[in-house]
Amino acid sequence: MKPTLLLVGVGDLGGVLLELFAREPRLGRIVAADRDAERGVARSNLARAGGVAQGFEPDIRFETIDLNDVAATAELIARVEPALILGTASLQTWWLPETLPAPQAALIRKAGFGVWLPINLTPTLKLMQAVSAARYGGFTLTAPHPDVVNVVLARLGLAPTCGIGNLDEVVPKVRLLASERLGAPVGTVRVWLVAHHALEPPAFAGASGEVAPYFLRIEHNGRDVTAEVDGDELLLRPYPLPPGPAIHFLTGGSALRLVNALLFSDGTFLHAPAPHGLPGGYPVVAGRSGIGVELPPGLTLGQAIDINTRSHRFDGIEQIEDDGTVVFRRESADTLRAVLGYSCDRLAPAEAGERAVELMARFREFAKRHGVDFAERFGR
Repeated sequence: MKPTLLLVGVGDLGGVLLELFAREPRLGRIVAADRDAERGVARSNLARAGGVAQGFEPDIRFETIDLNDVAATAELIARVEPALILGTASLQTWWLPETLPAPQAALIRKAGFGVWLPINLTPTLKLMQAVSAARYGGFTLTAPHPDVVNVVLARLGLAPTCGIGNLDEVVPKVRLLASERLGAPVGTVRVWLVAHHALEPPAFAGASGEVAPYFLRIEHNGRDVTAEVDGDELLLRPYPLPPGPAIHFLTGGSALRLVNALLFSDGTFLHAPAPHGLPGGYPVVAGRSGIGVELPPGLTLGQAIDINTRSHRFDGIEQIEDDGTVVFRRESADTLRAVLGYSCDRLAPAEAGERAVELMARFREFAKRHGVDFAERFGR
């Protein structure tokens, strides 16, 4: 029997994932779930029709879901019995601040991505509470800022299998550039990269100052060629990508490969963020038996974890305490306090929902003062 997949959230990223899953013939039933029934039905219809138009026969069904109702979400999970759950739901899409006028967008960007944690943590926390309540034993993948969110969840005993995207979006760029420099097929190039979400902006835009720590090894047919190809230069060389949601096709391709590895392979080497709630991203081997960190010779797991723990500060996170409370860097908290009038130096997981509502309201007030009305422009 073909495996069932439950996709929670069919917004910008979830919609792209649904289109890709509709064209994967090894998948069985795909259950798309979203709080917005009108959007969810339309997205499901589009993916179903597009798949058929391309010669596939996807089995896509839609379910309305409210992640705030943990019991109802748990009932849905138990009823669907998916082989894999993929959660993309966030209270606010990550690229929205970039739609502000350039000076205001730069002010917000200065705070780092971690300050948006309440918005990314809240729905994923609810989903994982439902996963626990349903006694679900399959794979669970999450999209919203897993390098930090999944660490918090691990402190609460709710760690997903791993996240999607982030680190694994950087690796293809490095493989492509290394293959060009070597004059060799990209399939002969293997990259081992330990790095945090915080490294992704300079990896594509280029480094303009201190960057988050990382470990990089590049191999050609098993031979270490990191120095030969100047791996550090390749990693941080500007590689322009289109702004906003267009990058979701890169994230989606990475996620589809991970899903296929977990559901259909005996073990596939790739990269993933936050395996079992570890901070940052790692090389891993993923297969039907699960996922495990796979490190190159000379690098221990403790060293890899230390690299990514030290990288939190580049995303605006000072530390994550044993109970999951997140302490923000003073500079990051002070920036939001000055720009939005939002004061949050530390965040306990139980406070995430309330703080998310306040943060979104203050952000929208700020945007409106500078001529951007999100409700008018995006209908949200």
